[in-house]
Amino acid sequence: MPTKSWPRYILPLFLCSFYLFPIGSLIFYWLNGGIDILAFSHFLDYWFWLGLIFVYALATWIIIADVVKLLFQWMSDKRTLINRLYGWGILLLFIIISFYTGFKTFKDTTEIRTQNIDLKVSDWPSRLDGFKIIHISDIHADEYTGQKKIARYIHEVNKLQPDLIIFTGDLISYGTDYIKMAARELGKAKAPYGTIAVVGDHDYWAGVENVKRALAEEGIPTVQDSNYTVAVDSSTHVLFTGVTQVYSKKVLPAVADSLSQHSGAASLKIFATHQVADFLIKDAQKYRYDIMLAGHTHGGQVRVPFMGMNFSPSNLETDFISGIFHLRKLVLNVNNGLGFTLAPIRYDAPPNISVIRLTANRDS
Repeated sequence: MPTKSWPRYILPLFLCSFYLFPIGSLIFYWLNGGIDILAFSHFLDYWFWLGLIFVYALATWIIIADVVKLLFQWMSDKRTLINRLYGWGILLLFIIISFYTGFKTFKDTTEIRTQNIDLKVSDWPSRLDGFKIIHISDIHADEYTGQKKIARYIHEVNKLQPDLIIFTGDLISYGTDYIKMAARELGKAKAPYGTIAVVGDHDYWAGVENVKRALAEEGIPTVQDSNYTVAVDSSTHVLFTGVTQVYSKKVLPAVADSLSQHSGAASLKIFATHQVADFLIKDAQKYRYDIMLAGHTHGGQVRVPFMGMNFSPSNLETDFISGIFHLRKLVLNVNNGLGFTLAPIRYDAPPNISVIRLTANRDS
């Protein structure tokens, strides 16, 4: 192998290594007629997803480098020198981008960030001035998101000293093995007015009664297509409407409308669901809810970079991927959650805790 051409051989071989996981899975499936993804090496799983991010990030810069190369070749007759510099430039990009994507993936997967949201409204009662709501979602307890990681997440929640905690579903990822542990850890979240939960897709698939029972043992009510009232004091009430909007059970528009219509008067009205849906947003707006909370998207979880843009499967489902959205007088917050589905990593969508602080608008 000529010395000057070795970079062109190393790069393809390195890129091929990322596909050991899907190729090995297919071979296993063909030979055995079935597959248990969890039985495969975790290293190969991580390597594949990291490779997916790396390939798209690298492709952007290779396209740019190709354009620059063509321009220089057009402007100069020193093609041998240009080709040599191009080869070493690609190798340098390869090294820089591999370190960058690796570092960012690690940081976005492990670092828990706090999202602060201040809501100012003129007609809230003084008792709610400074009232702090913590919104969390998608814990996804499994072999990747274990007790220590969940405990750290809840520890961060408690440090923020919330008045009320709302969890918008997906306590676990699959099966029933992790339900009690996850419920026990979520039960350690402390707030004067407690924690309220709604059901997520994976909770439903694991047997929603199993999840509800485990949460109830920790003093956490699961609100399914019903209204729930939190009394802050004798004259100040928080109305919570929780609906089950998941793949396997979508709330009927008529049911959601009836719940919202009969929510009654309250000092603060909160609408919570696992998945965002346009008709739910319209209901929340129509019946003058103050806040709508959701999860499900994981903030995109792996937002693959390409040509200055980021893509994730969540973009195919909804326009509300992550963060705060002001929809006229309704404030919608979509929380990134903690855990994973499919990929055991995050990229450009770190785990987060949403802190919603109510403030009286004294300028009004």
